[in-house]
Amino acid sequence: MQKPKYLVIGGDMRNFYLAELLKKEYHRVEIYGFDRKTAKRNNSSLAQMITDCDVIICGIPLASAGGYVNMPFSDESLPLGTLIEMIPGNVLFIAGKIEKEVRESLDKRGISYIDLLDREDMAVLNAIPAAEGAVEFILRSTPKTIHNSRILIMGYGRIGKVLARILSAFGAEIWVAAKTYSDLSWIEAFGYKPVRLSDLERYITDMNVIVNTIPYQYITADILKKIRHDCYLIDLASYPGGIDFDCARELGLKVDWALSLPGKVAPLTAAETIKKTIDNILVEGGRKQ
Repeated sequence: MQKPKYLVIGGDMRNFYLAELLKKEYHRVEIYGFDRKTAKRNNSSLAQMITDCDVIICGIPLASAGGYVNMPFSDESLPLGTLIEMIPGNVLFIAGKIEKEVRESLDKRGISYIDLLDREDMAVLNAIPAAEGAVEFILRSTPKTIHNSRILIMGYGRIGKVLARILSAFGAEIWVAAKTYSDLSWIEAFGYKPVRLSDLERYITDMNVIVNTIPYQYITADILKKIRHDCYLIDLASYPGGIDFDCARELGLKVDWALSLPGKVAPLTAAETIKKTIDNILVEGGRKQ
């Protein structure tokens, strides 16, 4: 079976490392939109490169502000609509956070596409660097050790599960807030202290650290007013987040909204995860699951 030809267009360091990983497996790989990272200039135009590839890989997220392709290491501004018009129907398009209107444009043009953020295999492995990145934030943002700290994790999804295990190994007292009875049962089964989200106010006052992973604002102004002044809050949830940041700052609380941690704290590991996911996609025939 012939190896697919890849074209990596923009993205952050994850995609830069991804291209190198693919090359190590003797794939033919072209990169575009990394002129600030490499002195090598492309001899071919983007249009030529697109017509001579099987798989196009863009960044996570796909688009930057203003509707341009996410290319932080390039001086060029490439409108996303222009790129989509250039893609032939026989190419598989892979990126992360493909917005609804972009999906509709791809569908109209008959282009097969996969959003990496829709993939469970990607999300599970991505939880590891996200959790490790959160630990880094906690270590440098709190006045005491994680050992013997009382830490509340909001949510028991992928990141919550991994983070609870890591912080527990540090010797922290782990409390986990969740909504469903099944999650609360699993939390208890693993030796953590379960908290119903509806009972949050009863347990919030004695926490040294609160980590939110839920993209819904449970940590409201009323909750924040009950938190001890030296408590550190970190939000790992995507927009709109789960903390009333304005109120937290007004109260003088230390708070961080730590987005896209895998690409920031462990871009090579994140690239390996992306590659594994793309390998799985190709084994499945490039179909949306």
